[in-house]
Order: sequence, then C-alpha cells, then structure tokens
Amino acid sequence: MAHRVFHAWDGSNGEIGRHVDALAPCPISGSRQAVVLHNRDRYGYPLRTVISKASGLVYVDPRPDDDAIDDFYRNSYRRYYKSAAVPKWKHTARNARIAGQRITMVQSLAPKGAAVLDVGTGSGELLYVGNRHGYKMQGIEVDHAYSQFGRQSYGVKIINQSLLHASLPDNHFDVVTCFHVLEHLADPAAALRKIAATLKPGGYLLLEVPNVESLDARFSQKWHPGHLFHFNCPTIAALANVCGLETQTVHTCDRRSIVGATIKKTSTPPEIDWQTRVDGNFEQTWQLLMSQSQQGWLSGWQVRLKRVQDKVHRNFREWAAAITQPNRRQLVDKVAERRYE
Repeated sequence: MAHRVFHAWDGSNGEIGRHVDALAPCPISGSRQAVVLHNRDRYGYPLRTVISKASGLVYVDPRPDDDAIDDFYRNSYRRYYKSAAVPKWKHTARNARIAGQRITMVQSLAPKGAAVLDVGTGSGELLYVGNRHGYKMQGIEVDHAYSQFGRQSYGVKIINQSLLHASLPDNHFDVVTCFHVLEHLADPAAALRKIAATLKPGGYLLLEVPNVESLDARFSQKWHPGHLFHFNCPTIAALANVCGLETQTVHTCDRRSIVGATIKKTSTPPEIDWQTRVDGNFEQTWQLLMSQSQQGWLSGWQVRLKRVQDKVHRNFREWAAAITQPNRRQLVDKVAERRYE
C-alpha cells in the first residue's frame, strides 16, 4: 500500500497525453510545459506523473512539500517499506556486499585519507567499510532509528538530518556518494548545489538513480510513490550542468535499470548548456515509455522469472551469511571483503 504523503493530487488534468502547465517547474529548464505520462502509482492510487517538454525529465506533479517529505523519511519510510525500524540481518549482509563494491568505486577516485561524505547512508555499513579502508567517512541520514543504529553498531559519524537541513562545511570533501537518494528529494537541483558547495574543487560526486528507461520494470510498476523524479542519462547530465558540475561519465547497467554517473567539481564551473545535453530527449523518452505502456503482462515474463529466482538465491545467501556471525560488525567484515555476487 502506498503512503498518503505522496497523494496530494486532486485528480484534475490527469488524462494521459494531455498537455498541461505543471504546478512545479522542471528543475533543469525552469519550464512548466509538460505532458501527462501516467495518473496512477504502482499500487493503483492516484498520482500524476508528467514529462517536461523542454528537457524530457519525468517527475511527479504536484509534489508534497519539503516538511512532509522530511517527516515521512525521518519517521515512517523504513518501517513502511522494510517492515522494521532497524535493518534485518539479511539487509545488513546485503548492505555490506554493496558497500564493498562502492568502496572500490571510491578507491578509483581518491587515495586513503580522503574525506568522503555518504548522503542517505542508511544504517552506516558503507561508512564502516570505508573507515576500515583508510577513508575519513561521514554520513547523512534523515531516519532517526537508522542513524542511531549505525552509530551504536559501527561507531561511525552520522548527521541525523536531511541533506536540505544539514550543516556542511564548504570545500571540504574529496568525494560525495549519493546512491538512490536524488529521486526521493523534492528539489534535486538544490541538493546537487549543496553537494557542490561541500566538495573541494577537483572533488567527485558518485551518483546512482533508477533509470526511467528500465527494461526490468513493467510500465505500470515504474511509478513508486516515493520516487518524485525519474531520470535517464541525458537528464542527469543536464541537471549536473545547471548546478555547476561537470559530468565525467554517465552510464546504465544491464537492462538499463540504473543510471550511474561520476561528476566532478571543476575549479571553473562549466558553461551552462543543458539544452545540448537533452536535445531530442523528450521525444525519445515519450516514445519509449508509450511503447512500454502497450506491452502486455506476458511480455518479458522470462526476465521477470529470472529476477525472482535471483532474488530467492540472493536472500538465501544473505541469511546464510547472517546466521554464521555473532554481531553486525563481524558480518559486515565477512561479506564486504568477500564481495560475493
């Protein structure tokens, strides 16, 4: 079931394909000219999703305000979607495996001793693994229970605030990581500008978001109510540009489910030219998503079946790893170093 915070829409101007003036402007172009892409979330509740005609960025309109979002993620999100106030042991194993992979990414950008900030750090496994690899790690996590869990379980530094409200030093961090956070924020441009301010010149942002073009999720299942923005490669590059950052690489993974980007804060901000980065993106994204919307339930069933099989296999490995360890730190040590797939 979806959460009421995300369903402020009154039902007007929700016909798919209708050209509308969005209540919120596109954060890339500033334009409100948009087309209604869908009018339900993945659970069937009313939720209007539009696509900007200027940039091709897909976003929820209208959006809840910052305070409502902050309260939801501080007090309800993980209990609502994870059914637990603190991580289950299998989730610790999963987080540890991913943390090992992500620290390898950090190592490619900065030497030991570098200052690293993880935005949306959750229960802190990445911070713990990074500290053990010689980095000066710090995290931001809005969820109170997860922040407290991370501090107590791993002895890591976590600011229990939203990125919007966190007090961060200017020109301080060598690397900022932001994995699967930007899509949840009401103002992703403000978030990137704040990250840019706290990065040193020459510092890097490692960013991951879900890809709206994903071939894994059926059209009706793409619209998670907590995902206020749906990016692809062009819109990530364009958003970074308008925020004064330079995209070094942007890519997708197999089946295009994720957009990953390495973004740099250069000594001199790049020339603002978001138009070039999204040229033709509206038409291409609209056509792709409308094509996906016409696919029946049986389309791609083999891929979905394999995903279920992989999930069962993954869960088994995570539980098997968890039951062999007496505490969370030893579990993270074991799994992060093994980096099993």
